[in-house]
Amino acid sequence: MPIFQRLLAELNQLPQPEKQVEFIDSFRREKIKEIKGITKREVLIYFSDFKKNHPLGAITWEDKTCFADVIEGLDKKGVDIVIHSPGGSAEATQSLVCMLREHFDNVRFIVPNMAKSAATMMVLSGNEILMDDRSELGPIDPQIQINGNFVPAQTLIDGFEEAKKVITDAGTDILPAYLPLLNKYDLHILQICENAKRLSEELVKDWLSRYMFLGDEKAAEKAENIAKNLADHKKYLSHGRPIGINEARSIGIRISDLRDNLPLREKIWELYCILEIMLDRSPIIKLYENSNGVFLAKNIPFQQIMIPQVPQEQKTSK
Repeated sequence: MPIFQRLLAELNQLPQPEKQVEFIDSFRREKIKEIKGITKREVLIYFSDFKKNHPLGAITWEDKTCFADVIEGLDKKGVDIVIHSPGGSAEATQSLVCMLREHFDNVRFIVPNMAKSAATMMVLSGNEILMDDRSELGPIDPQIQINGNFVPAQTLIDGFEEAKKVITDAGTDILPAYLPLLNKYDLHILQICENAKRLSEELVKDWLSRYMFLGDEKAAEKAENIAKNLADHKKYLSHGRPIGINEARSIGIRISDLRDNLPLREKIWELYCILEIMLDRSPIIKLYENSNGVFLAKNIPFQQIMIPQVPQEQKTSK
């Protein structure tokens, strides 16, 4: 029976909710122990719930405190980070990468399912990336929040450039047609977009040069090509577009195929499946765990609704 279905069947045979929680916790810890037994490296889990679509699931500055706890006491020689994340802040990602690279001599990222956007940037700071046919990365073109919606920075840049070109070619008589566009956004938005795009590319170029391609004579060239490729919104058209193992390799990223180590691949997928089930059945939006047994989780905040009380009529005695 497929792993995910098998785990669900085993859980459904346990009628008491507390027994199901015990099963999930025991199974999860056992898988982490077995993975470490195969790799002989420390294991760190950074896992977000995509389905709940909550801001806390993204990479944020709040991750720093939990990361500090889960890396504490781990062997500095090397760590395998099992990551499942939709991405988030590039600046927060840089902060986490700095922590990891200061603490560990060698960092390897394992992507059982998805590491998108800024999470793709994070895995590109590793010395090595492990993927298989189930895994996917994503474009790193930045998204700018405007009026509550996220818009690709490149589309805003292109819009301004197109308007400038048309006005230059056709003269100021056509300016009224473009005034609604120009009035819609402050001009500083253009600079914010350009800076965000430059930041994403520069971070990835720096990390690839210093870690994945360390010692390679063409490190800088390879890093620049990969960064520009992943940041090209015109190529991918959608920020959510999947980049699988073969495409990642085709643009020059060094990927090790989990299918070359079937015992490790099976344990990684078992761990992923039990984590997905665990988050489906709990208010947890994001969790952090290591092979020393440290476990931390962030839950969706409970919002208390205050119901105003209608004052009772006072009775008067006669």
